[in-house]
Amino acid sequence: HNGREKAEKTSSLVTSARRVEFRNTIQWKNFADGFPNLFIEDVKYMAGKDVIFIGSFHSPAIIFEQLSVVYSFPRYLAKSFHFILPYFPTGTMERVDTEGQIATAKILATLLSAIPLSAKGPAQIIIYDIHALQERFYFSDNVIPRLETAFPLLQQHLSTLPNS
Repeated sequence: HNGREKAEKTSSLVTSARRVEFRNTIQWKNFADGFPNLFIEDVKYMAGKDVIFIGSFHSPAIIFEQLSVVYSFPRYLAKSFHFILPYFPTGTMERVDTEGQIATAKILATLLSAIPLSAKGPAQIIIYDIHALQERFYFSDNVIPRLETAFPLLQQHLSTLPNS
């Protein structure tokens, strides 16, 4: 009896699995003055779909163009939006120790908090290995910050290496 219920649950999990499709449809160009000239091809395709964008804020110059694209996904009727940010570059500047210092982690969190709502509600921002857990409170209620860690993957990889 219990085995049948378990099999039925497993079967429903298999049939309800979501398909992930990689689409390389963003044109990342610049105007002569250096400002972004961005274009998302086939925006009608994303309407009503769950959209995941893997970003990289590896340099300040990239942040503006990626935010421009990230802000656009919900406006093109994405059902839900998940932004995966493997690295939060301002994470180590999360507090002010001396009057005049600027906590740039708060500023970046404010910019990310401006992601528009999707049809299913707030965007989820998945950030890996943020410097300080309290940074989750820098984000507004307009987004859902999910702080994750890749440390178990690192440990797993290190355990496969020969001892030196």
